[in-house]
Amino acid sequence: MSMELSDDKEKVLILLQLCAASLSLIGSCTIVFKILRGLYRNHTTTPYDRIILGLSSCDIVASITYGIGPFLLPSDTSLRVWTFGTASTCQALGFFNQGSAIWSMWYNCILSYYYLLTVRFQVKQKQFCRKYEIWMHLSGLFFPITATIGYYGEWYFEQDLYMNCWIKDPNIGYIFAAVPMVTTFLSLIINNAIIYSFVRKSLRSNGASQKRLKWEAATQGFLYVACFFLSTTPIFVLQIMGGPFQYTTEDQGKIYPLLVLNSMLLPLQGFFNVFIYIKPVYTRFRAANPDKSMRFILQQALFDPNIPKLTSSSNDPSSSNNAVVKLQAHSRSRIKSAANFSMGLECIAEGDGSSSDLHLKPNNNDKEKESERNCTAESYDEEDHSAQDIIP
Repeated sequence: MSMELSDDKEKVLILLQLCAASLSLIGSCTIVFKILRGLYRNHTTTPYDRIILGLSSCDIVASITYGIGPFLLPSDTSLRVWTFGTASTCQALGFFNQGSAIWSMWYNCILSYYYLLTVRFQVKQKQFCRKYEIWMHLSGLFFPITATIGYYGEWYFEQDLYMNCWIKDPNIGYIFAAVPMVTTFLSLIINNAIIYSFVRKSLRSNGASQKRLKWEAATQGFLYVACFFLSTTPIFVLQIMGGPFQYTTEDQGKIYPLLVLNSMLLPLQGFFNVFIYIKPVYTRFRAANPDKSMRFILQQALFDPNIPKLTSSSNDPSSSNNAVVKLQAHSRSRIKSAANFSMGLECIAEGDGSSSDLHLKPNNNDKEKESERNCTAESYDEEDHSAQDIIP
């Protein structure tokens, strides 16, 4: 018995997908803006920022593709509502799906290996840049190349189980996307299991400051993975159902809840990522302004480059049982060294890590000014950093 979707149900799916894509577009654009602003102010970026920049740039194109996809299906062959596209627009949608949407998923795989190398194996930043980073970025060229091949080969057609265009031939689809996606899924699971085991053991032996920093970096990585699985699991299941299980448009009524989840979650990765990206900074602004509203703290974390720094202290007995955090009084003309959104962890925890109490030490002497200068991006050539460039 045919269980095709009614027009009203299709409209709900389209509106959900459009809203989710809009939120993701805003989130990814915010990340790109913050990274480029840091590049403008500091004239350099960290490997972590460059990976997130690649991920967010791909997600911007993917979010636009998700948002306009339901409208650009070929109207002469599609039975979907609100379609006014042609065969050419369908080919364009397939090109951008392959060249950006799946590429953004691959960047999550790259990010997991970045965390594995820097957190688990303590690879220094200079070594990571020299030995690994360029090859990680170049590996993503597989997707625009295959997207171009598919475009000129006219391999893209409307999909049965979701409103967009992509490869219809399952054999080509397995090569172009299934292998990278399975590799990504397995890498995320295995890499984060290794990182979790390592961090759990290291928390027993390190000082309070290092424990906090390692746990914060690992938690950020886990959140990226969790949001990736949340966003991509429905489409992964749909691909399996449309492949080996041969579900078609006539079976959509049976799996309508899954279609709703896919329309809501698939385009949302950029929206999730912006909150994960600013989480460490949000935590510091919250500690520096405990009486302010959540809206104020979120605004500061998103747009204020004056990031509070946390330093360990063991010299102040009055603070032995309390964590006191104050916002550092930088002038706008001297904020360059703190403006980088992903400064090194050691630039925040400037103390010896012997105490779990934290406070902010103003830069009011030559020694501390020199320490601040060592935390700027220009000093990376002289001093190696590992996972410590993740947290600002």
